[in-house]
This record gives sequence, structure tokens and C-alpha cells, in this order.
Amino acid sequence: MSAPLVQLTAKRERLADLTTGELASRLADHEDCSAAKGLGTAKKIFRHAFGNDALGDATWNCEGLSEAQIGRWAHPIVLPLSPRIALNVAEHAPSSDGTVRLLLRAPDNALIESVIIPADKGRNQPRTTLCLSSQVGCARACRFCETGVLGLQRQLSSSEIVDQFRIAQRICRDSGRQLNNLVFMGMGEPFDNLREVLRALAVLTDQHGFAFPGSRITVSTVGVADKIAEFFANTRAELAISLNAPDDARRNHLMPINERFDLATLIGAVRQHMPANRRVLFQYALFAGVNDSLQDAALLAQLVSAVRCRVNIIPANPGPDPALVAPSTDHVNLFVEALAKRGVTTLVRRPRGRDIGGACGQLAGAARRRVGDGAQTDTPCL
Repeated sequence: MSAPLVQLTAKRERLADLTTGELASRLADHEDCSAAKGLGTAKKIFRHAFGNDALGDATWNCEGLSEAQIGRWAHPIVLPLSPRIALNVAEHAPSSDGTVRLLLRAPDNALIESVIIPADKGRNQPRTTLCLSSQVGCARACRFCETGVLGLQRQLSSSEIVDQFRIAQRICRDSGRQLNNLVFMGMGEPFDNLREVLRALAVLTDQHGFAFPGSRITVSTVGVADKIAEFFANTRAELAISLNAPDDARRNHLMPINERFDLATLIGAVRQHMPANRRVLFQYALFAGVNDSLQDAALLAQLVSAVRCRVNIIPANPGPDPALVAPSTDHVNLFVEALAKRGVTTLVRRPRGRDIGGACGQLAGAARRRVGDGAQTDTPCL
């Protein structure tokens, strides 16, 4: 008996909004499918849809699924789940330093930004990092961040997060590069959309699909302390926490989240829930005359001393508050030396992509206003 016809609607479900486990549960609802058969079929579906995604779209019809040894009984369940990229590239902005900022348009015209950051010197070879967004806008209103000025417009789905990776992966392929690292440090607060972020992480790291190493993914939070336990319990991705001040008074001023979760609460949550074999990355943006004194370095060292960690120092990028500017390079180096003398493992993250508005804290700026009212610059999905 031939498989029943599949009725496709204008708005299709997205395959990347399901993990293999969730897809297996859906398949197992079929009367002839056991749980084991459902999981095995789900793995075949992910392998067919996403296993060679950098090379282009998989054939998504009954013939293609049959060639992938996916039984015809599953076709009516699977074919309505679109594996296609739904975002379009509204703007592709290269920087003088090789960074590329992507402005992506969703079907509802929401604009999403992600950034491809190449580095010619990796540990063993050149590496490329993709900075991903988890929301359209952000509700956290940090004083130094353009996205916070925009406010929260909506959450991104798992598939929209995964699409950012897929588009960047194809761009990198065409330029002879490979994505080596993923960082959730773009638009939005990942912990405010944690369910979809965790689902996207599961899809990206699934060995039957994209198979991206979890150890090369970092998720950044402003410090939503009551979500830290859930994060560590559900992913092997690394955690980064933005501190940006060594005491509560200044952190309250820079980051309103601190009024709900102060530094003692935040550090306590990390100590309580971080597994013994893990470490956390603390990010500390340096603002001249605000948080960059040698005494501040001593306070910061004391604050993080009880946590297995590394501290990333980030000289401030231009943002919505003109009073928040970076100190001189010499002063940045003195601050780092003061931390190192106190035994803190420290790395300076030098600015990348400033000239295209793609640096830390700059997303959701001028490019959004320039193309936000039309689709003239849009290009089809790669």
C-alpha cells in the first residue's frame, strides 16, 4: 500500500525545533513503531537532513527519504517537518579585520544579528568563531549594550538559532574556512530563552546531525542565577558570566540584573551547581574611570577566588552611553598584570568588528535601522 498523501500548509513545522528524542517520541505514536524503532528512525532523519548540511540542502521528498533508508511509514510524519533554512541574509557586512556581521531576516520580518569572527592564529591552526543570538532584542537593559536599548521583541526558536549556524557554516565553507567555536554572546539573554537554547544545543551537538562539539560552545549570561542549575544539568556547553564590576553598587548601575541577583547570590549559585570537572568563564568589560583601577583588580580577584574560572578582560566598545569608554592599552595591561599577580587566569579579548557594529555590545544598532523597513538587500538562504 502506498503511503498517504502529505498535506503541506503554508506555515510548516521546522525539523530543527525538535531534538532526536522529541522526534522519536512523535514517530513512536505510529501504531507500528516501537520506541527503539522511533529513535533509530529519528537518527536516520537527522543524518539525512543535517549530516552534510554545509554542502547544501538534503533532498526532502519520498524518494530522498527512501534512499536514506527511512521507511515509508514515517514519510507522512517527517515530510511536513521542514529542514530548510527559514532566515534570509538581509545584510552581509565585512569588517576591515575579517569579521563579518550578518543581519538575518525571519519570515515575520524580525531582524536577527550574528557575527563570524576569524582568527588566523589558533592553538594549532586558524580558527573561526560564530557569535549567535538567542532573542530579538533583550529585556536586561545593560547600560553599555545596544541590544538592551532595543528592548525585548521576541524569543528565537531553536530552529532560528540553528539557522544562524547553518548560514554561517555555508559562508565559511565558500571562503575556505571552518567554524570551530560557537558563542551565545549576540542579541539577547540566553537564560531568558533557556528552553529553546538548550534544544538548539542538543540539535547542534547531535552526533547524527551537525555533530558540533559541545566543548566548543559557550553560553553567556548576565547572571540569571536561578537558571544556572538547569543549565549545568542539561548541557556540556561552557558557561560564561558577565560581571563587569567588582562590587554590587557599580554592578547595579551597569547591569540592572544585579538588583535581583547580587554578586554573592550569583557566585554562590555557581559554586553550588557547577560540576567538579567544569569551570566558568567570567567576562569583565573595562570602562575607563569606572571599574578599571588596580584596587578594582584586587577586588575582582578576591570575588572569583573561590571558583574554578578564567577571566576575560574586554576593553569597552562604543555603545549607547558615551561616558562608558575603554581605558588605554597600557592601562588594560596593568589591570591584567594585577590579576595575574593574584593567581587569576586571565585573557584579554581584543575588539573585533567595531567598524561594522559587530563588536561586543554593539549589535542591534545602525544596520537594523538602515534595512529594517524593506527587503531590498535580502538574499536567498544559502
